[in-house]
Amino acid sequence: MQAGRSAAGAMKEKASNAAASARAGMEKTKATAEEKKERMTAHNPMEKDMATEKKEERMTKAEMDKQMDQEHNEAARQAGATTGGQGRVPLHSTGGATGIHHPSYGTTGATVTTGGTATRDVNYGGTTTDGSGI
Repeated sequence: MQAGRSAAGAMKEKASNAAASARAGMEKTKATAEEKKERMTAHNPMEKDMATEKKEERMTKAEMDKQMDQEHNEAARQAGATTGGQGRVPLHSTGGATGIHHPSYGTTGATVTTGGTATRDVNYGGTTTDGSGI
């Protein structure tokens, strides 16, 4: 059974890494298109150079974000393999809440503090506590 968990974790990691690569590719494509637009509307060589520098910065940021995502995915898989659990790691390294955040679900609005970490009660039923819906 343990081998099945590690195989599932590896599959999840692979899918998450593919998604991270796709996001990075889209950001790089957007940066290139934006640079071309800015270069076409530029009135002097300095503006063209600034557009190219901006593109390079965006491409570097996209690549760094991809690598950070891949490192996070690997850490999540390893945490799941060692604990036999969900493999959740902190979303933010600043001591924030751990787990997955679903902003599209309704929340009760209550904040719960457990072990020094503040979390929010989430209502997955689709209505808020006053019955008004999401």
